Amino acid sequence: MVSVMRDLRDHTHGGARRETASAATARPRPAPAATPRKPIPWRRYGVGLGVGLGLAGLTVAAWQGWVWLRNPQLMPIQSLVVQGQSPRIPAGVILTTVKPFAAKGFLWVNPDQVRHALAALPWVADAEVRRVWPDKLQVQIQQETPAARWLGGAGQMLDTQGQVFQVPATQVPAGLPNLEGPANSGMQLLQQLAIFNRILAPLGLQVADLQEDQRGAWRCILSNGVRLLLGRDDVLPALQRWVAIAPQIKEYLVPGATMDLRYTNGLAVAMPTAANTSSSQ
Repeated sequence: MVSVMRDLRDHTHGGARRETASAATARPRPAPAATPRKPIPWRRYGVGLGVGLGLAGLTVAAWQGWVWLRNPQLMPIQSLVVQGQSPRIPAGVILTTVKPFAAKGFLWVNPDQVRHALAALPWVADAEVRRVWPDKLQVQIQQETPAARWLGGAGQMLDTQGQVFQVPATQVPAGLPNLEGPANSGMQLLQQLAIFNRILAPLGLQVADLQEDQRGAWRCILSNGVRLLLGRDDVLPALQRWVAIAPQIKEYLVPGATMDLRYTNGLAVAMPTAANTSSSQ
């Protein structure tokens, strides 16, 4: 019994001693250090604000400068020099066309826009437009040169390069030959017209109307009113044979007569009374 109690005391006191030793050896935890406050970088903010305000000021100034430069009164066009005008292209029409563009001022007038506007006028083939420092606009007009009427239409004409251009019907010159043919065949017809006229020259005649149909057959009306049917094959030899015998058939060379040259050893003649019937051949 005594032995048990002693062991119990020893156990109790030993545990207390171990707890006291553990408590003696334990170190207190240091308190967490307070986080210092960062100072507000007022200087940096001030620099950023200054840069932003400076950029905004530059933007406003640039915009105001742009508006100032766009003012037509800054450098107005004081004079317009036009070369190449003619009765067909009056100076007043040119001035009316150029005026809206010139009103933009010397710095902002666009020569290409002026050129395109002028080229759209009747009888103008092309135009050259230049700015001459400090206040002058110079215009050089290239006028269309008509070679023939095209398709008998109102105002359609061919220039010397076989290109079609349009003019008011009231401005079509008198005495021009009329040419009719497939699309884009203007140059070919002009060349054929020149060949026919050379062949007809000994008779003092010219072609007044030349036609090529979709099958490639040729027919023409001469300046004396005689109509010739030439067909598709051996057209030039047929016309040359006719020129050779024409002096022998003068009584048939009257306005409205139709002569069919599509024969190798002769020709057929329809006099004016039957011309309407033979015209459909």
